[in-house]
Amino acid sequence: MPLDDLVRVIETLQQRIATHRQSLQQNETRTRTALIDPLLTALGWDVSDPALVTPEYNVGNGRADYALNGSEAIPAAIVEVKRLGHNLSDDERIQMLTYANASGVEYAGLTDGDHWELYEVFKKPSRLEERCIVDVSIVDIPAHQIALQLLPLWRINMASGQPVVAWDLTTIAPAVAAEHKPSVSPVVEPIPNVTSPTVSTPGTGWVVLSSFNPPKNATPPTSVWFSDGSTREVKTWGSLAVETVKWLWTNGLLTESNVPVRYSPNSKRFSVNVEPVHGTGAKFFSPVCVSGTPLFIEGQGGVELPGRTRTLLEHCGIDPATVHLQVAE
Repeated sequence: MPLDDLVRVIETLQQRIATHRQSLQQNETRTRTALIDPLLTALGWDVSDPALVTPEYNVGNGRADYALNGSEAIPAAIVEVKRLGHNLSDDERIQMLTYANASGVEYAGLTDGDHWELYEVFKKPSRLEERCIVDVSIVDIPAHQIALQLLPLWRINMASGQPVVAWDLTTIAPAVAAEHKPSVSPVVEPIPNVTSPTVSTPGTGWVVLSSFNPPKNATPPTSVWFSDGSTREVKTWGSLAVETVKWLWTNGLLTESNVPVRYSPNSKRFSVNVEPVHGTGAKFFSPVCVSGTPLFIEGQGGVELPGRTRTLLEHCGIDPATVHLQVAE
């Protein structure tokens, strides 16, 4: 993944923490789904690929939440996870390093989804702070600086066996830069120059969902573009709602705990529910089971569905102005 794409993912996570902090602080699973999995994937560690990531990896007498698999039988790193807002303690850091040491794993990470730390397990001397090569909070500094600080966790960099910290020399004094700049270059693919992040859009030929009001006999859009840069194909009005539900579910923004989703705030009719039943007790007229989730949408409505999709996004804390549609001419 290009560095610019990593920056965009970090920006999305910053917004997600700001909007959904209270919900994400409730348990570790929400934190993993909404914050940790997307960032690991952006760093090259696709959490859905067992060749790259092993969840609940046995280490010593315990289990690590993730093992990041290198080319050897021993993982390149392990990562321990806590819920958002959890105060990472030295006892937890020592336990994590003990797990890694017992399994011969050279790098160990600890995170609550916002604060990320990475340690060299076998570095001498053994003082904890001297082993730390990453210590960054996502919400504290601009996304492009965070992306550079996270480069030791980049899969291609870590696969070298000696991940090197990338220094953003534009943000520190030249004398300090000269003193601390690494003597070797990071082992990573060529990286484009990083500039201050800007608001991302899919380019020309797209319309903003927030202002999209199609006429009665309009043709459905052909694609939907979300704020993390992902694009999904749309074939019918109903599939616009389906793909939106899938995206929200994948990113941990729509869960069984925050449905049903109503047509409007005071409506007794539901656009999304765990059962194809409205608040009135009536069954969905055209129920659609959304694959990969336990959810159903009410597929009836045609050109009304973009409006319901806007309501769905707002229900999950996403501004519909950040979602775009490609409309056939």
